[in-house]
Amino acid sequence: MVSNTKRIALGSLFGVLILVFIGFVPAPSDDFLIGIQAFLLAISFLVVGRGGATYVGIVSGMLITLAKPQFFPLDLIFAVSYGVMVDGLSRAFRVKEGPSARKWRLVGVMTISTAVVGFVAYYVSAVMTNLVPNELLLDVTVLVFGVVSGAIGGYAAALVWNRYLKSRI
Repeated sequence: MVSNTKRIALGSLFGVLILVFIGFVPAPSDDFLIGIQAFLLAISFLVVGRGGATYVGIVSGMLITLAKPQFFPLDLIFAVSYGVMVDGLSRAFRVKEGPSARKWRLVGVMTISTAVVGFVAYYVSAVMTNLVPNELLLDVTVLVFGVVSGAIGGYAAALVWNRYLKSRI
């Protein structure tokens, strides 16, 4: 069990890292870096357990909203939704078995979460509100690259957890 102090520290650190990597990159280019966010959300679930990814989603969403106020409240809603989906699916798929992470289940969780949240976020920001360009080639590229990046983020998180972190936390 992770203490509240560690949960807050980890959530804040990961939220700031997401801001540093994604927060200052203009949309839709920031979607190409979603693998970093996927990795950090997956690790936060593995370290903290229930609510870990949600907390990181809340912190990163608030910070990105400060960096990109023109996308308020969308960035906040989608960052929190991504964290909630990662937590929910990780528990439903029983990603963590004892101290180990089930690698392929975590890859599945991150792929599904990234695909669903990415599709809805891109549809809302490109089609419904025209906040970002709506071009078919760009749309397909961002969605495919985003889903693949989410899967890679989940795979990397499982590897890092199983090899380096599970015995230290």
